[in-house]
Order: sequence, then structure tokens, then C-alpha cells
Amino acid sequence: MTDLMTSRKPQVPHRTVLVLVTDQQSCDRLIYAGRQLADQNRCTLEVLNIARFGAEPDPQAIEHLYQTSREANARMTVRYSEEPERSLTQTLTEQLPRIVVTGMPGGGSDLLPRLWTRFEYLTFYTVDPGGCVQEVTAVDRALV
Repeated sequence: MTDLMTSRKPQVPHRTVLVLVTDQQSCDRLIYAGRQLADQNRCTLEVLNIARFGAEPDPQAIEHLYQTSREANARMTVRYSEEPERSLTQTLTEQLPRIVVTGMPGGGSDLLPRLWTRFEYLTFYTVDPGGCVQEVTAVDRALV
């Protein structure tokens, strides 16, 4: 398990909205939400999928998300890593996006709440299955 201790970053976040997707077609709702947030905040839009080496992705879903990204004028990157969580943490630390868009926490994983705590200087939004977008608040972060 990657250590996600709290720290503050003194740099100013870049004018980027970073959407984190898995290889599920339903993640297109995250890209649409990211596009709206990017437009509202005058940011560029990037979409990222980080998969574990050896995992068998759903090529149809990845292609669908790539096309959705293209239609949303976003750059989509697919990365493979032996340690996806560490790779994601490193990406957030290095890229310092202004906004990070994700799906909802759950499925037995505590990754998203730990990211909210670790990167308290970044603004996170979640998108529920119905497409409702909600900013992660200090209260959400405190409940971790």
C-alpha cells in the first residue's frame, strides 16, 4: 500500500482539469463533466487511465473513451504501471492539476478518500452514475 501522507504543495496548480478514468464505457460521464469544469475554469482538459501491467483492458471501452475525449477536445493518455496507485500519486504531484475529476469512491477501495487527504491543496470533483457532479468538501476529506 502506497503511503499517502498529507502534505501541502507551495506551487500554484496548472490550468488543467485531469479526469481519471478506468476502462469502463460509463466513464464517459466523467469526461463530459470534466469538459464543463474546464470551460467554466478556462482550463485545458486531460484524461488519464492508469492500468496495472498484465491487466487485460477492455479495448472497446478504451476506444470509446478515446473518442469521447477527442470529441471533448481533450488529450487522453493510457499508462501501464506495476504500481498504479504510486504512478497516480506521482502524476498528481508532478502535474498539479487545478481540478481532478473522478467517479465515486467505493468497491472496497479507499484510494479516492486517501487522495483527497493527501492532496488537500487540489480541488476534486466526483461524478455519480447519473452524471451529477459534486465538489469534494473539507467535510468529505475529514470523514476519511
